[in-house]
Amino acid sequence: MFGKNLKKTVIPTLHLFIILILFFSFQELFAQEKEYPEKAIKLMVGTQPGGISDLGTRAWSDDFAKKLGVPVVISNEPGGAGITALVDLSKAKPDGYTLASITQNPMVIAPTISSNIPYDVTKDFIPIGTFGVSPLLVVVNSTSPFKTIEELLDYAKKNPGKLNCGSAGTASIGHITLELVKFHGKVNMVHVPFKASTPAVTALLGNHVDLLFMGLVPAHGQLKAGRFRGLATTDKIKEFPEIPLFSEKGMAEAEMANWLGVFAPAKIPKRIHQKLVETFEEVMKDRDVNQRLEKAGFIPFSLGPNEITKRIKEDLRKLSEVNKVAGIRAE
Repeated sequence: MFGKNLKKTVIPTLHLFIILILFFSFQELFAQEKEYPEKAIKLMVGTQPGGISDLGTRAWSDDFAKKLGVPVVISNEPGGAGITALVDLSKAKPDGYTLASITQNPMVIAPTISSNIPYDVTKDFIPIGTFGVSPLLVVVNSTSPFKTIEELLDYAKKNPGKLNCGSAGTASIGHITLELVKFHGKVNMVHVPFKASTPAVTALLGNHVDLLFMGLVPAHGQLKAGRFRGLATTDKIKEFPEIPLFSEKGMAEAEMANWLGVFAPAKIPKRIHQKLVETFEEVMKDRDVNQRLEKAGFIPFSLGPNEITKRIKEDLRKLSEVNKVAGIRAE
């Protein structure tokens, strides 16, 4: 009799317990499947406000926000040329509410010149898309005897160590490209690092160095005024169509595109990642966005997640190879 009563009491209780478990499980599932996004998205930028990466990011961030239906709040984190922003991204909750707009510097240059980078590029992040490249050029003073990149490299081969080449600093994109040219072109030029682009430009204007490897933005004014001559570029520039590509001069391996892209923490849910990718791709097709990017000094450049992953692996290979010879180290 007691057993029967116990059975009558336990079974309904067990059923109730199962129902409650199912109820809370479905409730949790529905909570997880809520429409994304529901709140503001933090977008970290690895430069100071007004820097080239900041200006490029602001060229599309408002349109991105409008299409997502929530604010996209830019947070400038300039430490370590973008490394600080990537460290924070690697520690962020992978829920789609923290992203970073980053150059290839902390993604591919920093990991190949320093053993102390506190993140794994291939494991900690997932790409959303790229939005632009900032062309890297070889420029000389307009009074220079070198009219073409072939003439300059021919002289460098015959006169090893005679040419002084300036850049915006050790391990800058200009320095890296110089080392790639030296490695693949089998030439020897002396690197003269400056603390920024402005003193490097001043040095070339005064003929204190023979050439510069530098970005389009700091060189633009001097090229337009005819004080600098462009000998080669990593990306075709509408305004200066006469400047040939590295690849057109048989130096494709020496090219190092200065791209910028958007990344999320690696473990972000697939549906949220897909939503971000699709929205970002839609924004990058907008004509006004592309015009704003060009005004900020960029060539619009759109790669999807798989293409970016391939590009990162290829850039890492290139830099690891050349760094064995050049021995570049972070300062």
